[in-house]
Amino acid sequence: MELHQHVKTATQGVFEALDTSPSEEQAKAVSAIIQEAVIKAVQESRSTFVDVARECCSADRDLAHKITEEIRLANIALIANLSSLR
Repeated sequence: MELHQHVKTATQGVFEALDTSPSEEQAKAVSAIIQEAVIKAVQESRSTFVDVARECCSADRDLAHKITEEIRLANIALIANLSSLR
């Protein structure tokens, strides 16, 4: 499932839990809040993964840099994908 679909599903779940039908502005606001939460969680996870990569690959700095770069690129792609939802 693509990320924008996760955000959409979460937004729908929020309004279903509240047993209400949102206006378009409310749905966009809740989607933006969920999107920001996902971005923050991904950034925190990325930091953790980078730290782990550095620790486990300290003997092989080149490999650690390659892994870090791949994580960075995946993070950029994720944020671009989420930002396109706005």
